[in-house]
Amino acid sequence: MADHTDEARAVPGVVVQADDLLTRDGTAAFLGADSRVALLEADRIADADILVVLTAAVSGKTLSTMSRASQATEGRIRIVLVADHISEQQLALAVNHGLVSFLVRPFTSFSRILSAAVEAHRGRAALPPILMNMLLDRMRTMQKDECPTGLLPVELSQRELDVLQLLAEGMDTVEIANKLSYSERLIKSVIQAVIKRLDLRNRTHAVAYAIRMGIL
Repeated sequence: MADHTDEARAVPGVVVQADDLLTRDGTAAFLGADSRVALLEADRIADADILVVLTAAVSGKTLSTMSRASQATEGRIRIVLVADHISEQQLALAVNHGLVSFLVRPFTSFSRILSAAVEAHRGRAALPPILMNMLLDRMRTMQKDECPTGLLPVELSQRELDVLQLLAEGMDTVEIANKLSYSERLIKSVIQAVIKRLDLRNRTHAVAYAIRMGIL
Protein backbone atom coordinates (compact mmCIF):
# COMPACT_ATOMS: atom_id res chain seq x y z
CA MET A 1 0.00 0.00 0.00
CA ALA A 2 1.31 3.43 -0.94
CA ASP A 3 2.27 5.82 1.82
CA HIS A 4 0.90 9.30 1.19
CA THR A 5 2.54 11.25 4.00
CA ASP A 6 4.25 14.57 3.16
CA GLU A 7 7.69 13.00 3.04
CA ALA A 8 6.80 9.58 1.61
CA ARG A 9 6.48 10.57 -2.04
CA ALA A 10 9.01 12.99 -3.53
CA VAL A 11 7.00 13.21 -6.77
CA PRO A 12 3.30 13.96 -6.23
CA GLY A 13 0.63 12.08 -8.14
CA VAL A 14 -1.54 14.58 -10.01
CA VAL A 15 -4.99 14.21 -11.56
CA VAL A 16 -6.26 16.86 -13.99
CA GLN A 17 -9.97 17.56 -14.45
CA ALA A 18 -11.43 20.27 -16.70
CA ASP A 19 -14.71 21.39 -18.23
CA ASP A 20 -13.55 20.56 -21.76
CA LEU A 21 -11.32 17.85 -23.19
CA LEU A 22 -8.98 20.24 -25.01
CA THR A 23 -8.08 22.10 -21.82
CA ARG A 24 -7.75 18.89 -19.85
CA ASP A 25 -5.58 17.14 -22.43
CA GLY A 26 -3.34 20.17 -22.98
CA THR A 27 -2.76 20.66 -19.26
CA ALA A 28 -2.25 16.93 -18.67
CA ALA A 29 0.26 16.70 -21.53
CA PHE A 30 2.31 19.58 -20.13
CA LEU A 31 2.31 18.22 -16.58
CA GLY A 32 2.97 14.67 -17.74
CA ALA A 33 6.14 15.75 -19.53
CA ASP A 34 7.69 17.11 -16.33
CA SER A 35 9.56 14.83 -13.94
CA ARG A 36 8.47 16.81 -10.88
CA VAL A 37 4.99 15.29 -10.98
CA ALA A 38 3.47 11.93 -11.86
CA LEU A 39 0.34 12.28 -14.00
CA LEU A 40 -2.48 9.91 -13.02
CA GLU A 41 -5.68 8.98 -14.84
CA ALA A 42 -8.92 10.41 -13.44
CA ASP A 43 -10.04 7.01 -12.13
CA ARG A 44 -7.00 6.94 -9.83
CA ILE A 45 -8.11 9.93 -7.80
CA ALA A 46 -7.83 7.89 -4.58
CA ASP A 47 -4.07 7.57 -5.23
CA ALA A 48 -3.54 11.24 -6.07
CA ASP A 49 -1.80 13.85 -3.95
CA ILE A 50 -2.90 16.82 -6.05
CA LEU A 51 -6.07 17.53 -8.03
CA VAL A 52 -5.93 20.28 -10.64
CA VAL A 53 -9.39 21.57 -11.55
CA LEU A 54 -9.82 23.91 -14.52
CA THR A 55 -13.12 25.66 -15.16
CA ALA A 56 -14.44 28.91 -16.58
CA ALA A 57 -16.88 29.46 -13.72
CA VAL A 58 -16.93 27.76 -10.34
CA SER A 59 -20.26 25.97 -9.92
CA GLY A 60 -21.94 23.40 -7.73
CA LYS A 61 -20.49 20.75 -10.03
CA THR A 62 -16.99 22.12 -9.44
CA LEU A 63 -17.42 22.00 -5.68
CA SER A 64 -18.90 18.49 -5.91
CA THR A 65 -15.80 17.38 -7.82
CA MET A 66 -13.63 18.71 -5.00
CA SER A 67 -15.82 17.12 -2.35
CA ARG A 68 -15.68 13.69 -4.01
CA ALA A 69 -11.90 13.91 -4.34
CA SER A 70 -11.59 14.83 -0.67
CA GLN A 71 -13.79 11.91 0.34
CA ALA A 72 -11.90 9.49 -1.91
CA THR A 73 -8.60 10.45 -0.26
CA GLU A 74 -9.97 10.85 3.27
CA GLY A 75 -9.23 14.57 3.20
CA ARG A 76 -5.61 14.14 2.15
CA ILE A 77 -5.73 15.59 -1.36
CA ARG A 78 -4.62 19.17 -2.10
CA ILE A 79 -6.52 21.02 -4.79
CA VAL A 80 -5.30 23.62 -7.26
CA LEU A 81 -8.24 25.46 -8.80
CA VAL A 82 -7.94 27.45 -12.04
CA ALA A 83 -10.98 29.61 -12.80
CA ASP A 84 -12.01 33.08 -13.93
CA HIS A 85 -13.35 34.01 -10.51
CA ILE A 86 -14.76 32.59 -7.28
CA SER A 87 -17.26 33.96 -4.78
CA GLU A 88 -16.66 34.34 -1.07
CA GLN A 89 -19.00 31.47 -0.22
CA GLN A 90 -17.51 29.21 -2.88
CA LEU A 91 -14.02 29.97 -1.61
CA ALA A 92 -14.93 28.99 1.95
CA LEU A 93 -16.51 25.74 0.74
CA ALA A 94 -13.59 24.97 -1.54
CA VAL A 95 -11.11 25.36 1.32
CA ASN A 96 -13.18 22.90 3.33
CA HIS A 97 -12.88 20.44 0.44
CA GLY A 98 -9.10 20.74 0.16
CA LEU A 99 -8.36 23.87 -1.88
CA VAL A 100 -4.86 25.22 -1.29
CA SER A 101 -4.24 27.28 -4.42
CA PHE A 102 -6.38 29.42 -6.71
CA LEU A 103 -5.11 30.69 -10.07
CA VAL A 104 -6.95 33.24 -12.19
CA ARG A 105 -7.43 31.47 -15.52
CA PRO A 106 -6.90 34.38 -17.97
CA PHE A 107 -3.51 35.11 -16.38
CA THR A 108 -2.35 31.53 -15.85
CA SER A 109 0.02 29.44 -17.97
CA PHE A 110 0.71 25.71 -17.99
CA SER A 111 4.01 26.37 -16.24
CA ARG A 112 2.23 28.32 -13.48
CA ILE A 113 -0.20 25.43 -12.96
CA LEU A 114 2.72 23.01 -12.74
CA SER A 115 4.49 25.24 -10.22
CA ALA A 116 1.32 25.51 -8.10
CA ALA A 117 0.94 21.72 -8.05
CA VAL A 118 4.55 21.21 -6.98
CA GLU A 119 4.30 23.92 -4.34
CA ALA A 120 1.01 22.52 -3.03
CA HIS A 121 2.72 19.18 -2.44
CA ARG A 122 5.39 21.02 -0.46
CA GLY A 123 2.73 22.59 1.73
CA ARG A 124 2.72 26.03 0.15
CA ALA A 125 -0.59 27.71 -0.64
CA ALA A 126 -1.16 30.25 -3.40
CA LEU A 127 -4.19 32.45 -2.88
CA PRO A 128 -4.26 35.97 -4.35
CA PRO A 129 -4.18 38.55 -1.53
CA ILE A 130 -7.70 39.72 -2.32
CA LEU A 131 -9.03 36.16 -1.94
CA MET A 132 -7.08 35.53 1.25
CA ASN A 133 -8.49 38.71 2.75
CA MET A 134 -11.96 37.72 1.61
CA LEU A 135 -11.59 34.30 3.23
CA LEU A 136 -10.25 35.73 6.48
CA ASP A 137 -13.05 38.30 6.63
CA ARG A 138 -15.62 35.57 6.17
CA MET A 139 -14.07 33.42 8.87
CA ARG A 140 -13.98 36.32 11.31
CA THR A 141 -17.64 37.08 10.58
CA MET A 142 -18.52 33.48 11.37
CA GLN A 143 -16.54 33.53 14.62
CA LYS A 144 -19.19 35.12 16.83
CA ASP A 145 -21.94 32.74 15.74
CA GLU A 146 -19.87 29.56 15.97
CA CYS A 147 -17.68 30.26 18.97
CA PRO A 148 -18.81 33.37 20.90
CA THR A 149 -16.60 32.64 23.87
CA GLY A 150 -13.46 32.24 21.75
CA LEU A 151 -12.95 28.74 23.13
CA LEU A 152 -11.64 25.94 20.94
CA PRO A 153 -13.05 22.38 21.19
CA VAL A 154 -9.50 21.26 22.01
CA GLU A 155 -6.63 23.09 23.67
CA LEU A 156 -3.69 24.09 21.48
CA SER A 157 -0.18 24.41 22.83
CA GLN A 158 1.82 27.60 22.44
CA ARG A 159 4.04 25.88 19.88
CA GLU A 160 1.00 24.88 17.83
CA LEU A 161 -0.31 28.44 18.01
CA ASP A 162 3.08 29.82 16.93
CA VAL A 163 3.16 27.49 13.92
CA LEU A 164 -0.40 28.43 12.90
CA GLN A 165 0.47 32.12 13.19
CA LEU A 166 3.46 31.74 10.89
CA LEU A 167 1.42 29.71 8.42
CA ALA A 168 -1.08 32.55 8.38
CA GLU A 169 1.78 34.90 7.51
CA GLY A 170 2.52 32.80 4.43
CA MET A 171 5.62 30.94 5.61
CA ASP A 172 6.35 27.39 4.47
CA THR A 173 7.57 24.59 6.74
CA VAL A 174 11.26 25.32 6.11
CA GLU A 175 10.85 29.00 6.97
CA ILE A 176 8.81 28.17 10.09
CA ALA A 177 11.43 25.68 11.23
CA ASN A 178 14.16 28.30 10.85
CA LYS A 179 12.08 30.95 12.59
CA LEU A 180 11.27 28.76 15.60
CA SER A 181 14.60 26.87 15.64
CA TYR A 182 12.95 23.47 15.19
CA SER A 183 13.46 20.78 12.58
CA GLU A 184 11.24 20.81 9.50
CA ARG A 185 10.12 17.27 10.43
CA LEU A 186 8.86 18.53 13.79
CA ILE A 187 6.99 21.43 12.18
CA LYS A 188 5.27 19.06 9.76
CA SER A 189 4.39 16.80 12.67
CA VAL A 190 2.88 19.72 14.61
CA ILE A 191 0.80 20.79 11.61
CA GLN A 192 -0.49 17.30 10.92
CA ALA A 193 -1.34 16.81 14.61
CA VAL A 194 -3.43 20.00 14.64
CA ILE A 195 -5.18 19.05 11.40
CA LYS A 196 -6.02 15.59 12.73
CA ARG A 197 -7.19 16.68 16.20
CA LEU A 198 -9.42 19.44 14.84
CA ASP A 199 -10.67 17.24 11.98
CA LEU A 200 -9.55 19.71 9.30
CA ARG A 201 -8.62 19.23 5.64
CA ASN A 202 -5.25 20.89 5.17
CA ARG A 203 -3.01 23.74 6.28
CA THR A 204 -5.08 26.46 4.64
CA HIS A 205 -8.16 25.09 6.39
CA ALA A 206 -6.27 25.02 9.70
CA VAL A 207 -5.32 28.70 9.39
CA ALA A 208 -8.85 29.68 8.40
CA TYR A 209 -10.26 27.67 11.30
CA ALA A 210 -7.91 29.29 13.81
CA ILE A 211 -8.92 32.74 12.58
CA ARG A 212 -12.61 31.82 12.73
CA MET A 213 -12.15 30.70 16.32
CA GLY A 214 -10.50 33.99 17.18
CA ILE A 215 -7.05 32.71 18.16
CA LEU A 216 -5.11 34.42 15.32
